[in-house]
Amino acid sequence: MPSLHYTLTPIPHRHLFQIDLQIRNTRGTALSLYLPNWIAGSYMIRDFAQHIVSISAHDDKGAIDLRPTSQHSWSTPDFVGHLNIRYEVFAHDTSVRTAFLDGNGGFFNATSLCLTAHELAMQPHHLHLNAPVDYPNWQVATTLPRADGTWARDFGEHKAHNYDELTDHPVRFGDLTWLEFSSHGVLHEVALAGTLPYLDKNRLVTDLHSICAAQLALFEPQNPTQAPFKRYVFMVDVRSSGYGGLEHRSSTALLCERGDLPVVAHAEKPRNDSYINFLGLCSHEYFHSWNVKRIKPANFVQYDLTRITDTSLLWFFEGVTSYYDDLIMYRVGILDAAQYLKKLENGYNSVVRHDGANRQTVHDSGYYAWTKYYQTSANTPNAVVSYYSKGALIALAMDLFIRNHSESKHSLDDVMRDLWMRFGRDFYQLYPQGAAQGVTEADIIQSVARFSTANDTEVHAFFQNALHSTNALPLPELLTQHGMLISEPKSSIAQLGASTKKVDGGWQIQRVLNGSAAQQAGLAPDDVLIAFDTLRLNQSPDDTLAKINIGVEVSVYYFRDDVLQKTKLVNAPAPHGVYEWRLAEGQKDVFNII
Repeated sequence: MPSLHYTLTPIPHRHLFQIDLQIRNTRGTALSLYLPNWIAGSYMIRDFAQHIVSISAHDDKGAIDLRPTSQHSWSTPDFVGHLNIRYEVFAHDTSVRTAFLDGNGGFFNATSLCLTAHELAMQPHHLHLNAPVDYPNWQVATTLPRADGTWARDFGEHKAHNYDELTDHPVRFGDLTWLEFSSHGVLHEVALAGTLPYLDKNRLVTDLHSICAAQLALFEPQNPTQAPFKRYVFMVDVRSSGYGGLEHRSSTALLCERGDLPVVAHAEKPRNDSYINFLGLCSHEYFHSWNVKRIKPANFVQYDLTRITDTSLLWFFEGVTSYYDDLIMYRVGILDAAQYLKKLENGYNSVVRHDGANRQTVHDSGYYAWTKYYQTSANTPNAVVSYYSKGALIALAMDLFIRNHSESKHSLDDVMRDLWMRFGRDFYQLYPQGAAQGVTEADIIQSVARFSTANDTEVHAFFQNALHSTNALPLPELLTQHGMLISEPKSSIAQLGASTKKVDGGWQIQRVLNGSAAQQAGLAPDDVLIAFDTLRLNQSPDDTLAKINIGVEVSVYYFRDDVLQKTKLVNAPAPHGVYEWRLAEGQKDVFNII
């Protein structure tokens, strides 16, 4: 019998999971039980235990007291043999990070439902998922291994060698739409939850197949059939609104809108932007199967899901993944040169147009992700740089740096394969024995140096500038050598320099950018703009200012805390100009990167 055995019973009409946990203890000592505070891939303390509705314990002799030791942990009495714990968890969060259950289906990550014991975390964990009453057509999508060794889609018994494995295989169930394809002989499945009467299944399968095949070949060019998994599942929750993804070792949980998916009626039309963005999300999460799930930061080799962990390498594990998600789509032809160029341009401008890039290093962006990136405020654009966006630019700069210092014989691809061979390929074979190795910043720098003719001083200067300073990246110079040009910053049309949303009676300010016309005028978040020069704002503030000459003074009427206010605003362009990226004359491919 496994050390921990869970029986999960969904109760859809109450949005509850009832969990019966049986623990086998041969030590005769107390156990420290806990539910995680965060989930790998989403770096914010989430207090999953807050959703536990009730909890009790008993053994063969009767009730046992569980002593709470924190908001998310309990201590058992000393015992030998079996202890039974029953608890209920409320599940009504549609995000990819937690758990959800209603009459249309369910989804969960074990981090939201499954208590474990610190002392038994490396022991086997088995899970039996009961079929809910009155839902005979529901099926199950998960890569959590079946106890019988099959890949059946029905409810039943599953097994994990340890708690880390249990938490890395989410489960979706309901009335699912299934798609299948094989990439380099590896089975891939798409399990879609939601109403999809017009889905173009052929197009979705074709596009995902090309993305997966390219990534398998990138990491194992000699033998792409040597995938890090025997089977991969895209679990897609399709809703009226929502967007997101979370990576796992052989699956991904995705959330998208119905309009993000291709429809049969548009089969002959070019892919629209929302569908391309969805494919980019799939590409991103699939790439994580290598980069972060197996090529891991040293601090992630043994997760401590109870407290904040050092995440200063997110620039690499999210930024490099963000670089490759679009690059792969360009390589396989989903994006043409113009589309890919525009994505690079947008990514560049998203970083340089906000003052956060001048205030925070990308190293610190990752380190403080828990409290700054994931807990945004009205001042976030002025104080925080995205480790996704700037990390992707650093990945581009690394790629070009290697190419420029190897006569294009090597690229960032070689670095990824090197890290894969040294740290990733055998990670889960070595993990149970405690011999798995994680990646440090020094390892990344060493690998880049290995494929470059640049001397140590040049390599370290590059990374010091990119990671530990707020200086501009040397992209204009690097790109010029590959037939790519970046314009001088161009002043855009007049802008308020603040994000706004339409509310009853006007336009409410959400964020004010440093150096903007709005900031100079003393406007603040939550102010509700109602009129410029005594004329009601029937259009957005930016659309209105675009009709007024630069330098003209405008009277701004607004409510602050329901009190009418007035200020003067000098019409001006956004504080940071917009850059345009283009290919040099005669150049057809984006810096010859294919």
